[in-house]
Amino acid sequence: MIFTGNKKMAKLVTLEVFNSRTEAELARGYLESMGIETRITADDAGELYPSLGTVRGVKLLARPEDAEKASKLLKDKK
Repeated sequence: MIFTGNKKMAKLVTLEVFNSRTEAELARGYLESMGIETRITADDAGELYPSLGTVRGVKLLARPEDAEKASKLLKDKK
């Protein structure tokens, strides 16, 4: 379970998988500026090997109740 402030984010859903942490961070910043709390997860050895993001992807996550709105915002932004 992930705790953020007073909110619990028990179940997270993947909004999109990016090729780099930078792309994911840009999308995260945009969504958070719109009031949607997100998290990024990547199997890149704690950013020690960022090139692993290209192979395995960098996931942008959000609460299920925010997923539809977040996905629409990301789609409209492209």
